[in-house]
Amino acid sequence: MFYGRVLYRTELRWSLKHGTDDREVRNQGIKTTAACEAMASSLPLLLLLLGSLTVAEAQLRLFNMRASGLPSDIFGTTDGYVKAFCASASLGVTSVRNDNPNPWWDEEFSYFKAQQNDILRLEVHDHDMVFDDLLGVCQRQIKSGTHEHDCYLEKGGILHYTYSLN
Repeated sequence: MFYGRVLYRTELRWSLKHGTDDREVRNQGIKTTAACEAMASSLPLLLLLLGSLTVAEAQLRLFNMRASGLPSDIFGTTDGYVKAFCASASLGVTSVRNDNPNPWWDEEFSYFKAQQNDILRLEVHDHDMVFDDLLGVCQRQIKSGTHEHDCYLEKGGILHYTYSLN
C-alpha cells in the first residue's frame, strides 16, 4: 500500500504540472496501488519457489587412468602420479608409479556432488626427491554418460582416462 501512495503522489504532481484532471490521476493511482499490492502478496510464494529449486547432483566416477610417453628428467625415468579434482573438491591422488614412462593407475575416484558442466581437473606429476614436477594439466567440463579422453601434457606425454557421470 505504501508503494501505491508514493506512486499516487508522484502522478498527482505530474498532473498538476501538466494540467491533467485529478480524478484521472486518482483512478490511475488506485490501479497502480492494486498492482503493487498483488505483486507484494505473491512475493513470499515466489521466494519459496526459488528457494526450493536445487541443482541436480550426480555421481562422478573417474577410472582407467594411464599415461604414455611421459618424459624423463635429470633423475631418470618418470615417477608419475595423478591428482584429481572436480569443481573445488579434491577427489584424491593416485599411487606413484616409479621408473615408468607408461604408467597405469588402478585407482578409481568417485564424487557424489558432481554437477553437469563442473570442471574435471587432472594434474600429472613426476615425483622427485625434493620437488615434484608438474608435467601437465587436463581440464574438461563434465557431461552425462561415460566418456574416454586423451590429454596431451605440456611437458610431453599423453594422459588417457575415462569418466562417467550418472
